[in-house]
Order: sequence, then C-alpha cells, then structure tokens
Amino acid sequence: MVLMDEIDEKIIEMLKEDSRTPFLKIAQTLGISEGAVRSRVKKLVKSGVIKKFTIEVSEPENVKAIVLVKTSPEMDTAEVRENILRVCRNVTWCFEISGSYDIILLLSARNISEMNTEVEKIRKIKGVSETLTNFVMNE
Repeated sequence: MVLMDEIDEKIIEMLKEDSRTPFLKIAQTLGISEGAVRSRVKKLVKSGVIKKFTIEVSEPENVKAIVLVKTSPEMDTAEVRENILRVCRNVTWCFEISGSYDIILLLSARNISEMNTEVEKIRKIKGVSETLTNFVMNE
C-alpha cells in the first residue's frame, strides 16, 4: 500500500477533473516544482494508485433509428400502431407496411440511451412480438 499525502491527493483530484492537465499547471496550483509533480505521478502510476489516464466521449446528438415492428396475429395492427404513437414521444413518422414486419417507424432521440428507452417502451406494448432497430448512419 502506498502512503499518500495531501499533495498526492490534490494531484489525483486535478487529474480526475482533466487527465490532460499539464504538470506545470498542477505544480503552479500546488506551489511545488513541475519535477516534483512528475515524480509523484510516476510513483502513483507505478504503485497502481493511478491505473490509467482516460477520456470521456460524449454521445452524438440527434440519433435516429428506423425501427421495424412485427405484431402478434391476434392483435389489430392499427391498434398496435396507435398505442406506439401514444406511448412514444420520439416518433417522427409511422407507417403500416407489408412484408415480414407490420409497422415501420423513424425515431429521433438525443442520445443512444434515450433511443434505447424508446425502443424498450415499444417492446412492452401489447401486440408487439418483435422489433428490429437500424440506426441511421448518414442522411
């Protein structure tokens, strides 16, 4: 176990906030030399206290997906379609279609997580037996 002091903890906090913070800026903030910061970070990495330096990527905005919906034979497709439109607020357009699937939707969402929530709502609607989600890559 590595003994850390208050300076080590402050270095870690600054690197948690922005792992690209220059050692010189950390040094100036803490009132120590850049070499001391470099040495301390090296010690923290070597001892395993700092496991990795990483980035956080934001999800793209305005994610769109075409969702194909298969309905149960015992349910009226028009009724299922109306329930989808009632439950999902992110439907851009919705059509009944022929073929292997019965309904096609264009969904828009702020991010992947929100899109997943909307698709899960559709899957829970009575009469929906299957969905197939295709994300729009380019418009």
